[in-house]
Amino acid sequence: MRSRHDRLSDMAERRISLGIAGGVLHQRLDDVMLEGPSFTIDGRRYLDFSSCSYLGLNRDPRLVDGAIDALTRYGASYASSPAYTALPLYDTLEDQLSEMTGGAVALAQTTTLAHLAALPTLIGPESLVLIDAQAHESIHAATQNLRGNGVEVETVPHSDMVFLAQRLTEVAKRYEQVWYLADGIYSMYGDVAPVHDVKKLQSIFPNLYAYYDDAHGFGWCGSHGRGYVLSQVPLNSRMIVVAGLSKAFAALGGLMVFGDQQLAQRVRLIGGPLTFSGPIPPAELGAAVASAAIHLSPEHDDLQARLLDDIDYVRQETVRLGLPVVSRDRTPIWFVKVGAIEPLAAITRRLLDDGFFINVATYPVVPVGHAGLRFIHSLHHSREQLGELLEAFAYHFLEVTEEAHVVIDLRDETLALLEAEDEAPDHRDHLDSSGAHHRARPAHRA
Repeated sequence: MRSRHDRLSDMAERRISLGIAGGVLHQRLDDVMLEGPSFTIDGRRYLDFSSCSYLGLNRDPRLVDGAIDALTRYGASYASSPAYTALPLYDTLEDQLSEMTGGAVALAQTTTLAHLAALPTLIGPESLVLIDAQAHESIHAATQNLRGNGVEVETVPHSDMVFLAQRLTEVAKRYEQVWYLADGIYSMYGDVAPVHDVKKLQSIFPNLYAYYDDAHGFGWCGSHGRGYVLSQVPLNSRMIVVAGLSKAFAALGGLMVFGDQQLAQRVRLIGGPLTFSGPIPPAELGAAVASAAIHLSPEHDDLQARLLDDIDYVRQETVRLGLPVVSRDRTPIWFVKVGAIEPLAAITRRLLDDGFFINVATYPVVPVGHAGLRFIHSLHHSREQLGELLEAFAYHFLEVTEEAHVVIDLRDETLALLEAEDEAPDHRDHLDSSGAHHRARPAHRA
């Protein structure tokens, strides 16, 4: 009998392949230049609701000019490890990010490499790691290094503070340190971490450390865009926040924010990827410095207020239209759980036919049985465009799920679903169908 690992891998590969065939995964754009919130795939124009450039800064002329200036002065790359030499833009950007966050900042090439630099450096075998089940895959991947170093790692239920408190009561005294690893804003469902509850637990358990990936909150949320976590709780010596510059910040790179300067210096000096990998490219450093200047200016307040207004509008409309988003936390990320593959494919095809491109999420991106659709909005979108998507989404979701008599099962019955997957027919036709028998519905986009 084939192993569970092989069967899960096969299922993931099949579902991703279906997404490719259906035009929603691994697509390449036709565009030679991007304008507004739209792009072209295979000659068809779509409104893009998948981009995480929340503030719409990715094509801001100031960031483009900053990138060009750095290219002109330093070249297309600077081929040296930062452990030896780095461009002066590194110091400029670190200083700006420290001003934004109020902490000691260390830069990494990406958020993933930041996790790989920080976690194995900070956590040894005398510690216990408790990682949220829905924490980003990049954190889960970094914990494999910890396991290899003899660190005990446990996965805990998502944002379940009762469970976390109980587990800490049971085991905290056995370890020198206990680390809780979580996201600030969760990338698929858009829900936020219970950071206030974690802070209370830190006051009870003096060896509890909190480690957050706030990639989806950094840049648009909080004063100067310091992120969701730091907008809610003050930085302390037992808290580390990791974020990325590739979303709202509209550049490339990762940052680690420390409340303890000594921990920051340790990671800078011996964090593996910071020594054995190349630097952030000059163009991205130039763009990031320009973006930081915007974040530190009064203009950021206006950008943030506009995005929050749009978030409130979407939240109100999902209620009015009966669109069952998983979370209505105040973030620009929205997820509608469908569960079964057939209705998921039908809704996706209808939205594509209407000219809307959103994210399909199945295993391994979300747990088995929790497949659904994610849409993200940014300041590139007009209020009219947001309304058009929501009207179309609500219509198609209600029509398809009524026809399919979808039952949403929240249990994690992985093995049973695998057996059903083995017996199920190929659903490629569902992805390629146009969705006949539609009722009167919102007009298609051109």
